[in-house]
Amino acid sequence: MITIREIAAIAGVSRSTVSLVLNNSPLVRQETREQVLQVIRDTGYVPNSNARNLSLRANKSLGIIILSDLKRSTSYDFSNSIGLYSLNIMRGITSRLSDTDYSVIIEYFSPDSPQGEPDAAISSDARVLLPKLIRERRVDGAFIVCGYCPEPFLSAMAASGIPFVTIAAGTPESVCDSVVSDPAEGIYIAASLLFQRGRRRPALITCLSFRSTRPRIVGFQRACEEHGVPFDEELLVLTGHNSGQSAYDAMQQALSRGLQPDAVVGSNPQLTVGGIRCLTERGYRIPEDISAVTYEDNALCSYFLPAITAVNIQKEKMGESAVELLLHRISCPDAPLSSVTIPSYLVERESV
Repeated sequence: MITIREIAAIAGVSRSTVSLVLNNSPLVRQETREQVLQVIRDTGYVPNSNARNLSLRANKSLGIIILSDLKRSTSYDFSNSIGLYSLNIMRGITSRLSDTDYSVIIEYFSPDSPQGEPDAAISSDARVLLPKLIRERRVDGAFIVCGYCPEPFLSAMAASGIPFVTIAAGTPESVCDSVVSDPAEGIYIAASLLFQRGRRRPALITCLSFRSTRPRIVGFQRACEEHGVPFDEELLVLTGHNSGQSAYDAMQQALSRGLQPDAVVGSNPQLTVGGIRCLTERGYRIPEDISAVTYEDNALCSYFLPAITAVNIQKEKMGESAVELLLHRISCPDAPLSSVTIPSYLVERESV
């Protein structure tokens, strides 16, 4: 009896490509699909039903795919992301899954960096953009934890046929279920506190690679307008990457251009700390000369001296809500798309 291995050899493709064709996956190029199907017809190949059922059964595993615009590093240098955003969300996911039969597999993935040497028979978009867990269909569903999530990646994920939920700051997605926090509202809360305490020149530190950069700026501008402070684009300190070093460098450039802030609003703690480090090296005192508030509270805020006032976006609750959405999607694949927005609240500490 002819096997998948022999079909693959005759067709000149990998075994995984033959499997994708048999499973009617959208990831295979049309010409490759026809080539494999022709070999199957010519050889009279009949799939082993027992093996096929075994391969198609539920994995009982869910993927947690953590996206980043930087390659993952084991270094703890100031130039690297600290990863507490995804860690807090994962805690919520695993807590909610503890009373189910599902286990989780974690993959760190940079959408802009091809992972390994993919099969040439699979479409170029999918080769570049799909995580290994999805390419190999090792999970029944996935959580996409992201601050950085390009549109082509979402399109490729949707084409894979594997249900997934995004967990991010920003607006709901149009191609999948999503759990979001509201960065416009959160930055508005942060900036408003500073204005209420008498500050008039707050600098907003945010990362250009965030899809939610525009909403953050909108929230900041709203707070300025409501408190009678003219919005000035010179107050925007834009970083290239989501790291403390990038925020430090951006703040240094802003100060050299003449920026004289009396407060800092950061898009997350690592950017906030990066900005504060630059300011304190220039002689600014926190909170006497500069007040600081950050969006997205985490442990770094209370460990810092002085402890940093923060907007808590309830990341554990975001993870729990994502589990509810994904389990519902797996059981009801044709249900309408859903989105959940998790409210934020302010935690006041010594930095204001």
